[in-house]
Amino acid sequence: MIEFQNVTKNYAGNVALNSISFKVERGTACGYIGPNGAGKTTSARIIIGLERPEAGKVTVVDRDAAVDRNYIKNRVGYVPESPKLYESLTPRETIAMAAMLRKGDASYVLKRLDLLSEILSFKDTLQKPLHTLSKGTKQKVVISLALVFDPDVLILDEPTDGLDVQAVATLKQLIKTFTTHGGTVFYSSHLLDVVEGICTKVFLINHGRIVDQYEERDFANKRGFLENALTEHLGSRNEQQLIDAFFGHAD
Repeated sequence: MIEFQNVTKNYAGNVALNSISFKVERGTACGYIGPNGAGKTTSARIIIGLERPEAGKVTVVDRDAAVDRNYIKNRVGYVPESPKLYESLTPRETIAMAAMLRKGDASYVLKRLDLLSEILSFKDTLQKPLHTLSKGTKQKVVISLALVFDPDVLILDEPTDGLDVQAVATLKQLIKTFTTHGGTVFYSSHLLDVVEGICTKVFLINHGRIVDQYEERDFANKRGFLENALTEHLGSRNEQQLIDAFFGHAD
């Protein structure tokens, strides 16, 4: 459903992705973890068609991303790391405008919004301007934008940003049910406990390279497994010694 084959991406001479290859099968949730600047967001933007690689091939929903960008965009739901919304619009107006731009059935989409707003507990804000809403509620609107158009693939880049504990739990259940119905999820996050709770495969990226991958059997019921794996690959920085030195100096 998603496949990278020797994909390379550069920004102003700096390598963001260095000939990476991975595959995410239909009906699975794939975790994508790594430190800041590792290449996570670049990978997500390439899948959705917002960036193009210098080399390699990307396939999404069985289509070549370099050839069928518009088709892919209509089959993918995307939650970006830093979403931008028209703050003067209400959530309902935001979804209606998106339906118009996509030439979709607005009445059908708005019915799905009503149901999602109940699931995510923001139904009472549907008619309020976005600039009056909390960060978490705006994030729920962005998640709704990704889901209401019946996507085959979800690209989630730090989707829990601003959400409370109950909303995170609900999102996890939405993702699990989405994959049960054949959907495919690419989930990029620093919250490794959430990744461990919803993903069946995890890729670890660092300095633009896939440096390791794990199957569910590796981390299931092993709390902290991915955190330890990430720390091991990043190398020990003896943080506790530095912290002790910092507070010792404060005395």
